[in-house]
Amino acid sequence: MSKKLNTSVGGTPTNTLFNYFTKSPAVDKKKLTPSGKTEKENLHNQQAKVEDSKAKDSKPAAKRKLPIAGDSDDEAVSGQRKRKRILQPETESEPEMDETKSEEDFSDCASDYEPDANEASDDSVSSGEEEVASPSENDMSVDSPTPKKSRKKSKILYNNNNNEPSSKKVKLETTVQLAEGSTFQEKLKHLQSNAKKDASYDDIVTTTSTLDEPVVWPHQKLEFLQPDKIKDKAGRRPEHEDYDKSTLHVPEKFLNGLSPGVRQWWVLKSDNYDCVLFFKVGKFYELYHMDADVGVKELGFTYMRGEFAHSGFPEISFDKMSTILIDRGFKVARVEQTETPDMMTERCKRIKATKFDKVVAREICQITNRGTQVFGSQCKIGPNHQPNYMLALVEQDEGTWSRFGVCFIDTSIGDFHLGEFEDDKNCSRLLTLLSHHMPVLLLNEKSALSQRSQQIVRTVLGGILKEQVPSNGTQACSAEKTLKLLAERYYAGNGGDDNWPLVLRTMQSDVDHLGLTPSDDYKLALKALGECIFFIHKCKLEPKVLPMARYQLYVPPDQLADAKPTATSTLRRSHMVLDATTLSNLRIIGEDHTLLSSLDHCCTKFGKRLLHHWLCAPSCDVAVIQERQDAIGELIRMSAELQEVRALLAPLPDFERNLAQIHLFGNKQIKQMDHPDSRAILFEEKIYNKQKLLGFMAVLKGFNSLTKLPMMFHQCETALLKRITQLPESGGSFPDLSKELKYFATAFDHDAAAKTGVIAPQAGMDAEYDAAMESIDEIEGRLKKYLVEQERHFGCRITYFGSDKKRYQLDVPESHAGKANKSYSLEGQTKGKKPSRRYTTAETRALLKDMQQAEDTRNMVLKDLARRLFEKFSSHYDQWKQCIDCVANLDVLGSLAEYAGHQMVICVPELVSGVDQPFIQLEEGYHPCVNASTYIPNGLELGTASEAPLSLLTGPNMGGKSTLMRELGLLVIMAQIGAHIPAASCRLSLVDRIFTRLGAQDDILAGHSTFLVELNETSLILKHATCHSLVLLDELGRGTATYDGTAIAASVVNFLANLKCRTLFSTHYHNLIDFFHNDKRITLGHMACMVENEDTADPTQETVTFLYKYSAGACPKSYGFNAAKLAGMPQGIIKRAYELSKKVEAIALQRKITAKIVAATAVKEDSKKEKLHNLKELLKQLKMCHV
Repeated sequence: MSKKLNTSVGGTPTNTLFNYFTKSPAVDKKKLTPSGKTEKENLHNQQAKVEDSKAKDSKPAAKRKLPIAGDSDDEAVSGQRKRKRILQPETESEPEMDETKSEEDFSDCASDYEPDANEASDDSVSSGEEEVASPSENDMSVDSPTPKKSRKKSKILYNNNNNEPSSKKVKLETTVQLAEGSTFQEKLKHLQSNAKKDASYDDIVTTTSTLDEPVVWPHQKLEFLQPDKIKDKAGRRPEHEDYDKSTLHVPEKFLNGLSPGVRQWWVLKSDNYDCVLFFKVGKFYELYHMDADVGVKELGFTYMRGEFAHSGFPEISFDKMSTILIDRGFKVARVEQTETPDMMTERCKRIKATKFDKVVAREICQITNRGTQVFGSQCKIGPNHQPNYMLALVEQDEGTWSRFGVCFIDTSIGDFHLGEFEDDKNCSRLLTLLSHHMPVLLLNEKSALSQRSQQIVRTVLGGILKEQVPSNGTQACSAEKTLKLLAERYYAGNGGDDNWPLVLRTMQSDVDHLGLTPSDDYKLALKALGECIFFIHKCKLEPKVLPMARYQLYVPPDQLADAKPTATSTLRRSHMVLDATTLSNLRIIGEDHTLLSSLDHCCTKFGKRLLHHWLCAPSCDVAVIQERQDAIGELIRMSAELQEVRALLAPLPDFERNLAQIHLFGNKQIKQMDHPDSRAILFEEKIYNKQKLLGFMAVLKGFNSLTKLPMMFHQCETALLKRITQLPESGGSFPDLSKELKYFATAFDHDAAAKTGVIAPQAGMDAEYDAAMESIDEIEGRLKKYLVEQERHFGCRITYFGSDKKRYQLDVPESHAGKANKSYSLEGQTKGKKPSRRYTTAETRALLKDMQQAEDTRNMVLKDLARRLFEKFSSHYDQWKQCIDCVANLDVLGSLAEYAGHQMVICVPELVSGVDQPFIQLEEGYHPCVNASTYIPNGLELGTASEAPLSLLTGPNMGGKSTLMRELGLLVIMAQIGAHIPAASCRLSLVDRIFTRLGAQDDILAGHSTFLVELNETSLILKHATCHSLVLLDELGRGTATYDGTAIAASVVNFLANLKCRTLFSTHYHNLIDFFHNDKRITLGHMACMVENEDTADPTQETVTFLYKYSAGACPKSYGFNAAKLAGMPQGIIKRAYELSKKVEAIALQRKITAKIVAATAVKEDSKKEKLHNLKELLKQLKMCHV
């Protein structure tokens, strides 16, 4: 793991470690320049030898060790030593290098082929490598994709004399043996060179700081990686329209100068330049060059000692490390070794192998980012319950409107949602889709989206990952290609069989019975599906995800709202529409202080996902709502059973993702489709198998616990609770799992599987396993028989010694070992009280080979047996999913019951349908997300016999108008998901859609001003509102001139009044009150307040007490100066503003009085008294305007 990469990345034949530092000590050019005759000698003499010391007060600041001349060739050849991972200390108080994980295992398991001496020499000369070679082949590590260094330990000298002053510097002590026969001039030059080295090193140690002067790594100097030279694999520069940022052009000349392992890394990197390569070397994942920089910065690794950026971690930590990088937005490519050294040797024998073929094969097995997470054997299911959607977006721009094809999938569950719809110029339906199902990854063709869609990508989707798929060439996606691919790989029917999923069948043309021609209405949707499949295939996930795909048709919630607004009393939709604006303005979903966070008391992750769905699409079916209300009411009454079932559900795993994971474990298509994972060599496979089985048994345990539900709720009376908790024979739909669970309970020994990680069937259960065990028993019999023969030969008790590949050594006591002849090979010996010698013979070696083959056969059978067990579990997917759906519904109902139990006031809202005039009657309602003890409840009526459906709401600033609107909207949503609501009473007709225009905000990134945002939201209301809608409009028109804003507000009020939809319209334009105060279509309301010291000359003495109560009638003023006082504005500014306000008000009143006088001359005699009275009131107001 700590091997070094080929130094040829530096570029020239004379590059050494010194060249990579900005302050490099002078070096012996003669020694560094390879020459034909002395090449091998130089390779032995370049390893550093420095004395090790433990002083803490004089740690050298140099980043890494400096190579100096070795002592002698003889010392370089001395005993074999194991390489160890060296970690640099992170603080000044740790002067010693910590030695960690030994790499002794690498030489046996997964290694690179080692080129012979000639090849190594040629490679070194051509590429400028400075390899420190050891004459012993066994001393060379054969698993690293890097040049091999000698096993001799390097040491660094530290100041070990604590009595010396800190200013005294330590110099490096070196011993150089000059070759005999050298001339005097050569010796003199050599001594001068060493003196320069000492001085230069002293300069680095005493003056260089690793903090002040960062290391420049070789990859940072490579010409083809420089911003002005970088190209993609096809040679295109970044400014080219078809530039592919996921690939990198690596010059062939550079590749040919590398060693086989290094070349292998660069080839993979050139195809996946946007990925962090976790490059498997033995039992470790290594990160090289720019990937090592990521590991150090993001994962807290330290650079390993060497001439290149290099870090890594053990295989068992893959889940932790990959999860951290993926959560931070990186793409991680897992590169596995897919053959052993023996397999590589056999492969090289079959072909005419070049130098670059002589390295163990490595392949990318999976590329993972936020949108392509699949929980395989190395990854545990995370705690996050939210789905991670990958969204493919295809647009057909029609000028003022667009047609979209969408496909969004959660790869961790396997749900594919496809749809195609038309959208307006504001992309309302697309925004609603993004609000309900916010993706973490967007796929689209380059330059294939309209300007309005690109604005959404830049703003709403600004923080997510984006990937571009090919728009032309052979890899370009189309609906026809998608259907053809699915037909060939997954849905190839035999004869008259039709195994296409229903959703995909509806998207195919009726005239083509083969299913290869798309319907005109779904071409874009199928193209979007094709883009998802393309990217999944690119990430090596196709055989893992598509076999478990379940397709669902996505229909925009407002699909029926294509017609013009109508006053019809027929409610045609099944779910309420909540668009992106409403979800945001009412804070319905999200993490903090939202309706979802307030109602979410769910115990399971799949329950939380269902509650999110309920809140995004409340029901418009009265029967469904009443069923839920009754079930929640019964759960509140059954408080003991409710707490018992919540305790039962709390420890359950994420069943939906577990089902997908088990399906993956049992998926035989991974091997059938020749996926690299089927060849990957995992060194911790026993641990992974154990984790698989423990997870599988946890799922079985969870389903076993759920079988108690029918008995727990056998006395329930409500229809919904009966349906989701009772077995079919009792009139419910909760599946009977006893037969399946009994099978899996007896199919294998659970305790043994938990300990060993292996599923061993009972005798007679599997013929292949029985045959393999018989073969092993037969070999064990032969071993016992041979052992008896050897005991007779030696005349003493003998035992077998050893494990794994060194088993079956004959352990012979020293006193009888003399009888061993030439046929006995000595493998080792022990001394002490019972000395012995250990031998192997041709017979024991043959028996060991037979045993290993028999065990491999058994392990293959066991591995496939586990796969078949998982496959059998997945074959009952429909039953498991039905159970999960029932439990999810029960969990959400229990969550709503738990919420209701914590409220001070609660009621069951009464919902009605089929009324001519939609209405709302709310009494003492509380905001569901606010603490009721500090909240003043409010009630109101809209659309009843005594009140008009539209309320024009006025009141002081900060009086609670916006809060009342949000409260009303949230209580209506709660009522239509079937929840009990915090109010004294509530009665309403069904709401088909909630529209909101709340708050003031601009959209700078989209180029929309505050007023344009207001008008866009208002335009949506005017186009799509029906008489069954609920409209919440807050201060429309404030973003422009007063007259313009007032006129627009008045026009909108008039339109909504004619539509007769339930509306709360708050405003500070008091002229609107004059326009509509006698209008029977409109009711006037205000937020009450008490005012002290009103109409005094000093506005700062005015005190407004907010009552936060909705009351009938209009409020004459907005009390803006009170808000200014609360904001802490200077009193002089407030007084001056008050004076100007009175002047402006006086001018307006004078105009109004003049108009009244003129109008009064033309009226009849009987109405003159009323006009005169109004005129007197206006004159009083005018008199009060004089300050």
